[in-house]
Amino acid sequence: MNNKIPCDMIQDLLPLYVEGLTRKTTSKEIEGHLEACSRCRESHEQMKASMEAGTEEQKQEAEREIDYLKTVRRKNIRNIILGAAAVFVVMAAAIGVKLFFTGSPTDSYVLTYLETDGEGIHVGGTFYGSASVYAGHKLVKQPDGTQKLVVYACLASAWNRQGVFNLDLDLASVERQIEIGGAVVMKDGTVISRLANELYRARNPYVGDAPADGRLAGTLGIARRAGNFTNELRTSSEPYGWTLHFQDSVRNSQMMEADMKSYACVLLALTDNLGEVAWTYTVETAQGTAERRGGLTEQEASGYLEEDVKAFGASPRKVQELLDLLGLN
Repeated sequence: MNNKIPCDMIQDLLPLYVEGLTRKTTSKEIEGHLEACSRCRESHEQMKASMEAGTEEQKQEAEREIDYLKTVRRKNIRNIILGAAAVFVVMAAAIGVKLFFTGSPTDSYVLTYLETDGEGIHVGGTFYGSASVYAGHKLVKQPDGTQKLVVYACLASAWNRQGVFNLDLDLASVERQIEIGGAVVMKDGTVISRLANELYRARNPYVGDAPADGRLAGTLGIARRAGNFTNELRTSSEPYGWTLHFQDSVRNSQMMEADMKSYACVLLALTDNLGEVAWTYTVETAQGTAERRGGLTEQEASGYLEEDVKAFGASPRKVQELLDLLGLN
């Protein structure tokens, strides 16, 4: 059996046998030959040792590659973590600067004063609530060519608790007009208050428009000053009329009459076809509750103001003139 396959053939088959690539019958023949032939057995041992050494070297090389990839992976993970941490720190710092230093534009403040003196504009304001403090301001040009004072507010902190601001602006920097907290300062230094601007926007062409009447009276603040009232409109014939029926009794009829005379002038000026304003109310007297009635026509208002009352509804500047005359600022 051992002499069936010559040594040359066995030598040729040994590489396949060592790698386990020969068939079962062929392997049995080779094994039988190796038992009887020392020369082929020695070749087999050398091939086997060489293959095992190569396999071990490949294994070590693979392990080195795996270790290298693990090292690279650890470095990549570390770099990703460090990069994410750096981004987080930068973002946190940017947010902190935004929240506590630079702030954001805000309209949540009320003007405490707004004055001009021919050279400068002097502005004071206070923020609503205690969370916001002054961070800065700048003048911004608007699409219509006018300017606006933009106030920036940030969160209160240990180093900044200024919930008020006082600014001095150069009047020469005004190109046409500048809006400040709803008010407007003209280039010549004229100040048009927020109330004047809002009243001009609330002007009403027709007294029969009840919602528009309500907006105008609400902007003027009649109920806040004189109490709640109901409206009675007369639109069937001229002069068209508006009667305000006050529901709460008052203590001082002279003050009520003076207030209503001023309010009537504004209503007449800003309601185009309104010809008469009347009011009814009750007053507490020593003898008890007494009913009172008052009124003002367009002609009477024009005589009181020494100018056509309707002319005061022509522009925000004229509305401001009316408010100044009546002391309603």
